[in-house]
Amino acid sequence: MMALKDDFKYKPSYTIKSLSLKETSFDNETLRISTEISSDVTIQLSKSNDLTKFRELWWIQGNIHPKAHWEEASLPYLLKSNVDWKKYTERTDFFNVHGSWEWIDGSVYVYELPLGPHETCSRAIDREIYLKDPERILVSLGSTRTRAGSMGKEADGSFIPKRKSNVNSNGREGPYSHKPWPNLAIEVAFSETEEHLLNVVKNYWLYPGRAHDAIAVKLVQFDKIISIIKVWHFCTDNRTPMRELVPVTEFEFRTIDDNDQILIEPQQYMINIKIECLFHGMPSTSQTSPSTSQTPSSITNPLTIDFYDVLLSMEEEFRLS
Repeated sequence: MMALKDDFKYKPSYTIKSLSLKETSFDNETLRISTEISSDVTIQLSKSNDLTKFRELWWIQGNIHPKAHWEEASLPYLLKSNVDWKKYTERTDFFNVHGSWEWIDGSVYVYELPLGPHETCSRAIDREIYLKDPERILVSLGSTRTRAGSMGKEADGSFIPKRKSNVNSNGREGPYSHKPWPNLAIEVAFSETEEHLLNVVKNYWLYPGRAHDAIAVKLVQFDKIISIIKVWHFCTDNRTPMRELVPVTEFEFRTIDDNDQILIEPQQYMINIKIECLFHGMPSTSQTSPSTSQTPSSITNPLTIDFYDVLLSMEEEFRLS
């Protein structure tokens, strides 16, 4: 496991692919970004089979071009180098890119493609949590952008208790941020590799002082069908004697049969998250146990996410063609 220290920098363990297309400046003239791509470049691209040029159009124009063949790309994929944080945030906001790019040491990587199964699964998990919170005490931060040192990421979903106190420094928006990190981060991988998924969950979201719990889901495709789903629930309290982070819960299951019938039963595969974890960091109301976080009585302890219900929300996404 990677060593954890104050200046920890998550390093991608994948091969970097170089890019060559010169981009147009992205500064205060963001409204002109698309028109600044000349017709000569468009003509050149139409005659080219260079995948790197077509793929970089996602960065330049927000265009996921069909000739980029992203479905064949090896992810994570280096999209652009020498990008500062300001330019990265401007570009992701301008093109409304969420949960697909990450920023590491001034480089932008594509680690997930914005495809239906990925989006539907993450929204289904969000919905299950929402339904278990009748008084809406947990606030959904969604895919709020976060930054830690030289890395910037967005979870596919995230939750934080309402009115959680600000922090002195190293909040979720960078070293000088006072905004607290979410208590729960949710990451769903479809195009993203399982290795990258678990690496980010353990070494970014659950790094000390950040999220308290995380749910990781890997959708496994076989022959145009999402045939297997793998699930992990991590909690920062659940470590080996050597302080290695290990799952509280881990399971995998087949999704549907040849007749598109769901193959699992209600309550067969569930995640149980302690309320104390979801409300970690909230002030205590107990004078005898001041270190105990304030927890609501309106949410059943533990909060349960039944993946049978998640699958019901995903029924239209299992077959990919």
